[in-house]
Amino acid sequence: MTEKQIMFQIIFKYAFSMLFLFFTIDSVGTSGWGFFSYLFALFATKDFVQGTRMAASFYQIKKGKKDKQ
Repeated sequence: MTEKQIMFQIIFKYAFSMLFLFFTIDSVGTSGWGFFSYLFALFATKDFVQGTRMAASFYQIKKGKKDKQ
């Protein structure tokens, strides 16, 4: 994978996290904490954590490449 593709995936994960967070807030505001509210919150959390881990790994690898040069 190229750096561009990895950055795109990280941004994609954060965008989906924000989208699911919006759905969670909307669902809770409309009908309270139901099944879908919990499901949306779970998806938002999962995407945010995956995006953060990918970003941390990406910057760690990038930093390691700089130190070797």
